[in-house]
Amino acid sequence: MKEMKRALWVVALIVGLSSLAEASAVPAVACSPGTLSTYLTSGFSCTIGSLTFSDFSYSSAAFGGATSVPSDGVTVTPITTGPEIGFQFEAPWSVSSAQGENSVIDYTVTAASGTITDLVLSMAGFGVTNGGNISVEETSVTPPLSLLAFDNLSGMQAVDSITGLSLTSLSLVKDIALVGNNGVATLGSGAV
Repeated sequence: MKEMKRALWVVALIVGLSSLAEASAVPAVACSPGTLSTYLTSGFSCTIGSLTFSDFSYSSAAFGGATSVPSDGVTVTPITTGPEIGFQFEAPWSVSSAQGENSVIDYTVTAASGTITDLVLSMAGFGVTNGGNISVEETSVTPPLSLLAFDNLSGMQAVDSITGLSLTSLSLVKDIALVGNNGVATLGSGAV
């Protein structure tokens, strides 16, 4: 009888440690304002509502004397209310004549419950002169989706959207490109 009590006590200790390990799992972190460099930390993920955002990466390049924007120069503001949730990215993207700048932000969004029903891309705070061009494109490989917001002297489309989706996950690539041509192109924010 004495041996049976000891065996039961050992089993209870193992179950208790297993429960403790589960209880100390890393809780979901709410997405908060900051710089993109914070979001690039290995293993980083955050949530807005039932959506989890993870696997962030960033690259930036420039030519013609323009300066590329580093990740700590990109401000990330989570959009947590309204019909659309996601992020607004802001940086001093600006080029002059014969210059260009390109920034690419990648991340994955996963629905913990429900589905992703639409995708919206918009840009604001932009300006061009004398042939300067700005384009902000957001794409997904699976399923293949593409949104484009652009501004140049021939026209403007500051918002693009896709509705009627029913997806649980998207890997998104946001491509922000400015070309000065013979003028200037500036973009204060590329959003959601």
